[in-house]
Amino acid sequence: MKLVRDHIPELAATNGHPGVFQQATEAEFALWLRAKLLEEAREAATARPAELVEELGDVLQVLYSLAELAGLTAAEIECARARKARIHGAYSRRLLWQPSPESSPGRDTRSRRQAEPRAHPAPHPTEATR
Repeated sequence: MKLVRDHIPELAATNGHPGVFQQATEAEFALWLRAKLLEEAREAATARPAELVEELGDVLQVLYSLAELAGLTAAEIECARARKARIHGAYSRRLLWQPSPESSPGRDTRSRRQAEPRAHPAPHPTEATR
């Protein structure tokens, strides 16, 4: 069983690939969406250059569905992305980090995240795209 897009039942029947479809509960849907995100991210990570745009679109579709389920909008996610980019930067410098030997391996970064300053207000959605 796997999570599929909304028009797959009709497309499968048209193409001679019938199956049994059922609607997930909200709790099941949340779990299946998270699994689908990992699946789509793996596909994007291994995509050939010609396939990358489609695979990234699939990742975005799953992200938007997860956001909607959590009561968030695409604009709120973009604001969070822009805020993090403003505070921590993006990936434009292509930096790689090698921790020093005295750093403890497997350190939980969530403790660092909790200590991050949150005093910066989220930008207005139109400011995030400027």
